Amino acid sequence: MQLGALRRFRLSTHFNSIASMLGTLSYQLVFYALQAAAGSIRGVEEDLQHLYKPLESDSTKWACLSDPSIVLSYSQINDDYCDCPDGSDEPGTGACGELSRFYCQNDGFAPRYVAGFKVGDGVCDCCDCSDEPNGATAAPFTCSQLHDQFNTLVKRELEGYENGVTALRKLERRHGLDSNKDNTVNQRSAVEKLEVEADIATRNHKACVAELAATKESYHDKLQQENPLMLRLEQLDISSITNTIHDIFSQAEYLSTAYQQLIKILDTLKDTYNPNLNDDVVNRNMQRFDHFMQSHKKDSSVSANLDRTQREQIITYINEELPEMFLKGSTHLPPEAIQGKFGMARTLVDIKLKYCESMVDTLQALTAIMDDISANHNVNFQDSGVKSAVTTYRDFLAKNARISEPLQVSKENLEKIENLETLVQAAARQLLNPSWEGKKTFATSFNGLLRNLYDTFGIRKSSLSAVKSKIMVLEQKCAALRREYRGKTASLKDITEQSRLGAEDPATSDLLHQNMNKLLAKLAPDSIQQKVDNYVYQISLSPESGTVIQKEDKPGGNQVVIGRFDTHGYDQKSAFDRYTNDLRLEYSDSDLITHLESDLADLRFELRMGNLPEKDSGLILQYSHGDKCWNGPARSAQIYLRCAQEFKIHSVQEPTRCHYTFDISGPLGCNPNFRFIPPHWL
Repeated sequence: MQLGALRRFRLSTHFNSIASMLGTLSYQLVFYALQAAAGSIRGVEEDLQHLYKPLESDSTKWACLSDPSIVLSYSQINDDYCDCPDGSDEPGTGACGELSRFYCQNDGFAPRYVAGFKVGDGVCDCCDCSDEPNGATAAPFTCSQLHDQFNTLVKRELEGYENGVTALRKLERRHGLDSNKDNTVNQRSAVEKLEVEADIATRNHKACVAELAATKESYHDKLQQENPLMLRLEQLDISSITNTIHDIFSQAEYLSTAYQQLIKILDTLKDTYNPNLNDDVVNRNMQRFDHFMQSHKKDSSVSANLDRTQREQIITYINEELPEMFLKGSTHLPPEAIQGKFGMARTLVDIKLKYCESMVDTLQALTAIMDDISANHNVNFQDSGVKSAVTTYRDFLAKNARISEPLQVSKENLEKIENLETLVQAAARQLLNPSWEGKKTFATSFNGLLRNLYDTFGIRKSSLSAVKSKIMVLEQKCAALRREYRGKTASLKDITEQSRLGAEDPATSDLLHQNMNKLLAKLAPDSIQQKVDNYVYQISLSPESGTVIQKEDKPGGNQVVIGRFDTHGYDQKSAFDRYTNDLRLEYSDSDLITHLESDLADLRFELRMGNLPEKDSGLILQYSHGDKCWNGPARSAQIYLRCAQEFKIHSVQEPTRCHYTFDISGPLGCNPNFRFIPPHWL
């Protein structure tokens, strides 16, 4: 059963249930229709909207993203039925479940993706509730409130880190372990310098963009008042028109070149093959080639150079000559010449379109000759001319795989060329021509007088030209500033990433390990002592004699050794998980951390909070060979450290019998190479 028939069958089978939901469905269809009318596809971020443009060959069709061979009607996007195997046709509904992703714009907070099965389920997963087109109970915290919470969190965490890493440096200096100071200072200095430069470049670019927008607005206002013709020209999407013309003539040039190469292969074969060998395939196809050349004598005028020259001339005419004439408001040409010149350009475009169509047929006829020779010639004859031609032809095919593909030009793009022609035809009679001797009405003469006054005093032309020139200068300036700030931002990201990876480099890790070992050895035996619940814990961090002791908090209370120092290491992933889980508990009322998660495939997610969790070094201390439990194993412990100014035990747990985990904060838990990289949305 075909897809369309299957869809109709399902609709008819479930008519009653659909009828009961008609009100909701109508609401959704209207909602999605409004989205389409606005020129955007619901559930897709702005930078990816181009993926949902209709096919150039048919503006009513669209192809699945992961399998373009599956072509759908454009109306099937977001129709609440999953047609594409990757779910790409339903970015704005829950029809494809886990396959699709819905983009939450979340103005004022972190934009993110949520899995398709969360869309339209009556629960606001986006803080702006955009995933619930039918309405839902509003999220407890708005995007703006979540933004404020995140800013407060970042400020608190960075202040805590600065206090903690400062305390770590003091410990290192106190014990003569400040050997890494110069490198760290230099690294931080380089990062700070790049941060300043990136900030300046970003502000300069934003200022340029704002100035460009204001200048364009001023220019359009002037055009509306002083030169409506030029305004209409600017509104015609000239770049799209010239791109279409460029594609047509470039295809003609490509086909002309391929034709000349193929004719050369066949001409050479004709001159070099040995007809006396009586290879029927070769002889027959040489006769076909002779017949072809007799019936295609007109093709001798094929010229790739001419195609290229005509393309450049027409694009220059449309990009430069027409705008200059419209902007000036006058020309030395009579109306008939203006209309005729554009008409000639338009005729050339039409001719090249037909030329491309016929040339594809011509090339198919020639390749059919060579295909037959290549596949079926008698290899036993060892004809050197044939062998050389076949080899050259195979190289030709490898370089010209597109010669049989017809040129695709959308109806919309051809209509844009027609609209430009209509404007030029109308403007030809309105542009002033001092030398034109035709009859003039009083209105024409009066308009001409005004234009002469404008031109004499240089008012309109100089004013509009100056603004137009300023726009061009600003566009170049903004482009350069954009490249600069992107370069600075990329450099900042690279140097910060190198700093992070440096801690993971074996040599650097060994150095960190050695320095930490030395620092632990210098710390006082009773580094940490604190009461937790009904016990007092005394923890020594010394690799030589360190122990974890648990003592009941009462006179004569029992005391046991939980473990003796064994080893230490770093686990950044464990630190990341523990840090984010703690934040989930802290912000459970607002679900702040959940709103920072962007769903990926396979139920995974990425956290859009920058590299904030990397402030913790991931240091873990292992203690083993403690006192034996009653009827059980010897006690042992793992100590997880996170960054803080002072040592503090936050929790003690016993996940398995006689094995303890300690959650401790202190200077040793700080990552000395950490430098905060804000999330891109902040």
